[in-house]
Amino acid sequence: MRCIFRTWLALGIWACMTGMASTAGAADADPFVDFVIPHEMAANSPLAFATEPIRNASDRLVVKDGHFYRGSRRERLWGVNLSFAANFPQKQDAAAVAERLAGAGVNAVRCHHMDSARWPRGIWNGQDGKTIEPEALERLDYFINELAARGIYVNLNLHVGREHSQYLGLPASNHNYDKMIGIFVPPLIEAQKQYARQLLDRVNPYRKLRYADDPAIGIVEITNEDSLFMWSADQTLRTLPDYYDKILQAQYNAWLQNQYGTTQRLRSVWAQGAQELGDTILSNGDFGRMDADRNRIDDWNLEQHEGSALAVARVTYQGKAALGIRIIKTNGTSWHLQINQGGLRIETGKFYTLSFEAAADTPRAMTASVGQAHEPWGNLGLSRQAALSPEWRTFRHGFAATAGDDNARVGFALGQEAAGVYLRNVAFRPGGRLGLTADESLDKHNVSLYGDSETPERTRDRMRFLAETEKAYFDGMRNFIQKDLGYAGLVTGTIVFGPLGLFAQRDMDFIDGHAYWQHPRFPNRPWDAGDWLIDQKAMSGYKDSATLFGLAAERLADKPYTVTEYNHPAPLDSQAECVPMIASFAAVQDWDGVWLYSYSHSNDSWGKQYFTSYFDIHANPGKWGFMRAGAAIFRQAAIEPLAGQRRIRMQSGSVDRARLARPSPERAEGANTLSHEYSLATLADLHLRYDQDMFAILAASGQLSRDDVLQNRLAGLLPDAGEAQDGPATGGAAATSISWPAEAGRGVYAARGPGGWVYTGNAGDFATVSGGAVIVRQPALAALTLTALDDKPLAASDTLLITACGRCENQAMEFSADRRTLGRNWGRPPVRIEAVEGTIALPKGKWRCQALAPDGQTKQDVALISDKSTIQHFDLSSRYGTMWYLARRVD
Repeated sequence: MRCIFRTWLALGIWACMTGMASTAGAADADPFVDFVIPHEMAANSPLAFATEPIRNASDRLVVKDGHFYRGSRRERLWGVNLSFAANFPQKQDAAAVAERLAGAGVNAVRCHHMDSARWPRGIWNGQDGKTIEPEALERLDYFINELAARGIYVNLNLHVGREHSQYLGLPASNHNYDKMIGIFVPPLIEAQKQYARQLLDRVNPYRKLRYADDPAIGIVEITNEDSLFMWSADQTLRTLPDYYDKILQAQYNAWLQNQYGTTQRLRSVWAQGAQELGDTILSNGDFGRMDADRNRIDDWNLEQHEGSALAVARVTYQGKAALGIRIIKTNGTSWHLQINQGGLRIETGKFYTLSFEAAADTPRAMTASVGQAHEPWGNLGLSRQAALSPEWRTFRHGFAATAGDDNARVGFALGQEAAGVYLRNVAFRPGGRLGLTADESLDKHNVSLYGDSETPERTRDRMRFLAETEKAYFDGMRNFIQKDLGYAGLVTGTIVFGPLGLFAQRDMDFIDGHAYWQHPRFPNRPWDAGDWLIDQKAMSGYKDSATLFGLAAERLADKPYTVTEYNHPAPLDSQAECVPMIASFAAVQDWDGVWLYSYSHSNDSWGKQYFTSYFDIHANPGKWGFMRAGAAIFRQAAIEPLAGQRRIRMQSGSVDRARLARPSPERAEGANTLSHEYSLATLADLHLRYDQDMFAILAASGQLSRDDVLQNRLAGLLPDAGEAQDGPATGGAAATSISWPAEAGRGVYAARGPGGWVYTGNAGDFATVSGGAVIVRQPALAALTLTALDDKPLAASDTLLITACGRCENQAMEFSADRRTLGRNWGRPPVRIEAVEGTIALPKGKWRCQALAPDGQTKQDVALISDKSTIQHFDLSSRYGTMWYLARRVD
């Protein structure tokens, strides 16, 4: 509280306001008020952000000193995504869309999912989808011209959803959007280059420039959320269709040949760390003890969730005694039907092997896993899908335990399909690590990318190969775009997927990340609009699981960092915290760009008066209503960066430098540098231990806590980069502070800087955190910002914007009893906000305060009261029917 007191005293606005009478009287029975922000704002709105057109090469975005610059001026990008058809507004709409964006302070759009559909939802022609639709390009040309005229840069996404494999006549992949295979399959890479050429070589008739030469095309993004280390990569790469598997296997064997030269040398290195199998720690692994009449198996648990049921019996299948599992009914969710055995003790870092024989009536998948047999039911290192067929097959899955547990469980999830399953000889044993098998050799080119139970060296080599393959793809695409096509702007690859994904992005122009708080979950069928869940949790109350720290840990020192997708999806009760939190956190961490996902997915509903999706913000005042404040906070740095910094080098104590130097005459010149070997080996170990959790990696490498990130700018260093560095940062502000007291779902996030404040979360505690300057009587959850609109400190500002909102809902939304879903029942217009009832103290001086209408015009004076110290305060109230209040200095 001392720091807060000093801050307020310095501004001359400290006031003891507890017990101060409210001028608003009793709260209205209905706290919601209609608040439809129109497609076209009032021409004289004081909210309008001043714009500067993008005209020539001097306006091009460049990287300097680890940040984006426009000429000699630092340029932070405050943006939104445009998805699918929203990238192609009709000409009569394009200017108004661009004007609305610019007026809210947006200076960047991300053209996303252009390539994912046929016209009119996407860029490909509507007949056969093989060529680009001319009208799509004509509309895009015109729209880019309108955006550039208002100072808005374009981030042009190349590959998002296009399945080039389909149009090239290649086999279907086991993952949508050609993800992963597009990184290593030559015809797919060539198709991506051809599409890039078609776009970047195009001359925009309105700009009279090639896209490649246009400074308004500020960024080109190679591929969206795509990596050999992405969320499902391990399972996808293990089960590739034969055509793609052969390509990857051939590349791996060529890589191994280059690394080792001979099979003998490879066998010797991979033999290090081999372990014999120990005794099984499972009971009744042959299912000999069971009571089929009661549907019970000794020592095993049959887990059957609502809408799912199974029956077990001792059977003989194809001449072998086995457990027969008959699926009586399933809801399609894998873990809703499972058999598992708990009470197992495993140790952190120790290697275990799960083996079993399995078959099925018809081909189907079954997931084998090892995880906690108690809340929070976390995975402990193994989750592997087994492809079953009518023929018996032996499966062997090895893994190193990511954590120790005295009550772990082995489980088999069966609920995704209805085909019956047969299981026998289940064993779970310590040890079992294998190097090169007897029948594998470089001469035969048959060394498998994935072994059943690998030694550490074999695993490391696979991870190194995948990392170098991925980096070669991104570096090659960047060189093609910038050198072959002559593109003069910035190029990024994809978002960070763990330490090896970050390694692949290290030579891009900047590093990027995505995050969503409480992304909707689809328990049965992916993206089923009628069957989804969102947990009603405010991120303000859950600091320890908040998305922001993971994003901060993805930043690479001395590189610009952006977040090109972020959202707290509707219909979260706390969705209004989304924009204030990401804007202020990005500001204090000194990031370079933030894009909300998404402004819109369509081009025929710009004037929509209510929202009907989790992500679109253009008709959602709980998010769009905070964009102007967010522009002041982040783009104009009303809340300045923190004064301290932590630069942490990633390190792992399990990598021995001496064992890494293994020169081979067959290796390429310069490829065998110790620093490169050490860096990749370290990152591979970290990836295996922490997967994609970059915060855990930096925390382990540099004794980092979340509270450290609230006091210091954070950046990571790769193992072969410079030394770690803590201490004062360039350009920091001692007046900036950020606090986040949170416990058991109740918390307040508060960020304060010279030109702005942010408060989100449990509104009853705002008074305590703000030192009495912000008092909220209702609602229970709220987001509130105070920002200077004239780019001055609050104490010197002449124009202040107060933005405040609780929940945001449509009329007649039909929530479930627990408010976790509303299915397709999004209600009807007009959209409404839960007005905030409370009191705000203004900086010292004389002010005139007015409530603003949804179109940004002033509509009503708000009474001001001065206390004994001449501090003026005013009441926020639902009777004003607004989330925006404007205070102008009159002294």
